[in-house]
Amino acid sequence: MDITELKVGKIALIQQTEDGRIVQIGLTHSQSDTLQDFLAMISSEKPLVKMPEAYELVLKSSVNNLQ
Repeated sequence: MDITELKVGKIALIQQTEDGRIVQIGLTHSQSDTLQDFLAMISSEKPLVKMPEAYELVLKSSVNNLQ
């Protein structure tokens, strides 16, 4: 499985666990492209909404560097 860093502009998946953590779901390049196509299709009538900055996720390493 070829899972690498997400390229700029691509869409990824996350999941909230029962204990409240948010984890990333790894996708191959092919799966990512398929997801992108699917989301374009389902958002054609009602576009997806980009959440405001208050809802942005950050990398753990970024938070650790701030402490």
